[in-house]
Amino acid sequence: MLSSSASSADRSHNQLLYGQIVAFIVVTVFVVGNLCAWQENVRPKLYVSLADEEYLKFQGNESTIDFFKLVLRDVTTNSLLVGARNIVYNLSIYDLSEQTRLVWYSSEDDIKMCVMKGKDEDLCQNYIRVLALPTPGTLLGCGTNAFRPLCRVYGINGNSYSVESEKPGQAVCPYDPAHNSTAVYVDNELYSGTVADFSGLDPIIYREPLQTEQYDSLSLNAPNFVGSFTQGDFVYFFFRETAVEFINCGKAVFSRVARVCKWDKGGPHRFKNRWTTYLKSRLNCSMPGDFPFYFDEIQSASTLVEGRYGNGNAKLIYAVFTTSTNAIAGSAICAFSLQDIADTFEGNFKEQSGLNSNWLPVNPSKVPDPRPGSCHNDSRTLPDLTLNFKKTHSLMDENVPTFFGSPLLSRVSTVYRFTAIAVDSQIKTPGGKTYDVIFVGTDHGKIIKTVNAESADSSKKVSSVVIEEIDALPTSEPVRSLEIVRTMQYDTPKDGSYDDGKLIIVTDTTVIAIKLHRCSSEKITSCSECVALQDPYCAWDKIAGKCRSHGAPRWSEENYFYQSVATGDHAACPSGKMPKDANVEKQGYRGDIDYDPQRPSKDQPGNDMISIMQDKNGYDDKGGPQITPDLINAQYTVETLVMAVLAGAIFALLVGFITGYFCGRRCHKDEDDNLPYPDTEYEYFEQRQNVNRIQTEPKLLPQVEEVTYAEPVLLPQPSSQNKMQHSPKNTLRKPMVGG
Repeated sequence: MLSSSASSADRSHNQLLYGQIVAFIVVTVFVVGNLCAWQENVRPKLYVSLADEEYLKFQGNESTIDFFKLVLRDVTTNSLLVGARNIVYNLSIYDLSEQTRLVWYSSEDDIKMCVMKGKDEDLCQNYIRVLALPTPGTLLGCGTNAFRPLCRVYGINGNSYSVESEKPGQAVCPYDPAHNSTAVYVDNELYSGTVADFSGLDPIIYREPLQTEQYDSLSLNAPNFVGSFTQGDFVYFFFRETAVEFINCGKAVFSRVARVCKWDKGGPHRFKNRWTTYLKSRLNCSMPGDFPFYFDEIQSASTLVEGRYGNGNAKLIYAVFTTSTNAIAGSAICAFSLQDIADTFEGNFKEQSGLNSNWLPVNPSKVPDPRPGSCHNDSRTLPDLTLNFKKTHSLMDENVPTFFGSPLLSRVSTVYRFTAIAVDSQIKTPGGKTYDVIFVGTDHGKIIKTVNAESADSSKKVSSVVIEEIDALPTSEPVRSLEIVRTMQYDTPKDGSYDDGKLIIVTDTTVIAIKLHRCSSEKITSCSECVALQDPYCAWDKIAGKCRSHGAPRWSEENYFYQSVATGDHAACPSGKMPKDANVEKQGYRGDIDYDPQRPSKDQPGNDMISIMQDKNGYDDKGGPQITPDLINAQYTVETLVMAVLAGAIFALLVGFITGYFCGRRCHKDEDDNLPYPDTEYEYFEQRQNVNRIQTEPKLLPQVEEVTYAEPVLLPQPSSQNKMQHSPKNTLRKPMVGG
């Protein structure tokens, strides 16, 4: 009976182990399949490395780091105002040459006081962090001023500046130049998101004299501001902060959008200098699914973009998000509709009823009237019930969803993360469709140019196309901000259309300007190559037989151009490649090139990548950059590494299981083998281990134990002679004596 039970137990154990292994394999394959489904990095159509002649560069003060942070466009003079260390540079939009500069140093007393408080002397300078043009001919600037923020209004007289007024910059400009802050000038009022104290522990959203609640984690909890803009009756702020609603489950950082009403005048009594309309909500940038993967930390936001997506119009904000620094290195681009943001602020509030309670939506019946957060003609007349509710319920329950249903681009890379974004909105193609071209900067000096190929036809689908990956910065500096600028041309063409434009790249030490596209490159020699780029800026001119850029004559007439941003393939374009005898040596080519990654060249391995390198001459005879392909050895992606590691682990697990199983079968003992002393009346250890032994009769009585005493037996003592002969000392090796 016991033997059959043991055998059943062994079989059950083996079946359980086998089932666990099978379940592990199935779950692993499922997880890896889903993981790689979103981790797959979209391969760029072009890898571009620019020579010195291909971009414009301004370095400012080369003896010290300027910490460029801010770019303000002055459309009246076609210039760029760049905030830096002790200086505001006025740069020409055409060639980035310095036209004039505004020098603003901190006083010796402020610097000495800053150093006495324990700050480094390099930080105890005046870093310009707020710039605005209130009226034509005036400039508002605010600087850190050696950890004593200061604001000035300058009058602009040609190439000179004169101070018109000065006031403290607390709550408008950060103390520390490294702090992430934002400011926007609206209707003669400056709205700011920054910190209001020397230690950086008092975050604030401010418009004189209104401010958020001081030292209130429900209002702001260690935020990092990344952008702000105005639309309609509200001013919006984008930032990331420690999530107070997640505090019972650990520490996490969430991305937020907050808004205040431009007509807010504060409340009565103790709410006199407090916002009465401040609300905030979480931004949801995640990979969709039953268990979404979130990109929680917003890094940068674009300006408001208005355009047509699918069958309707929408106003969008594009932003770049990353995972936390101690998580899987991932970045993503997400878009958010202004209408979705407004709907979220009209939804349910979120609250925590007790200290250890979960955060849950507030019952709509408990929301007072007038509704907290709404604009009113005079907020000073609001009842205390509304103001008290708003003070403790500034967080909305619903998250702002991603507009297209998923990120426009996700990238898993241990080399870089996304840091900045700029959008050239609604680029019109010859077919009449419009696309938003997105430029993203990284912390490794790269610029990624991408477009959603489905945006013209649908607002619910995403088809990511990475057109270019540009090594814009040889020193691999982090990109701090991006800006797209254009100038008016009234000579060619004469209709006043914008030129091709430039992308302004700002780092700590350099300001760089590059072209928005490379359509005129001699590398693009056929219709199929031009169309395969899926670049809204580029189309094949079937009359001239070359790849043209946006803004070319008759650009809006589809009959003159071939282009397909949606598919990268046009029926009228032959799929042939550049012939090998077409002046290969003259053009610098080393082999066939296929721009469509789905159709690799017969002479090029399918996993090779094309690196676009410019020759030392910089430009060809057609005005475009001379670009030369260079094959880079195959590189293994993150998903390939994950698959290889998991496959190796599963293989090792299976081999170990099979080996252990057969070893166990081979070394299995019979029942009699566990009874080494069957004739004795005593139980030995081996017998106790044998649960299958048959009990005949008890070896000892159950309650009475009989003790038998035996007579001692006297043994004869050995003689002394025997003692000497058998003594242990007599067995020791004696030393050898040489004779």
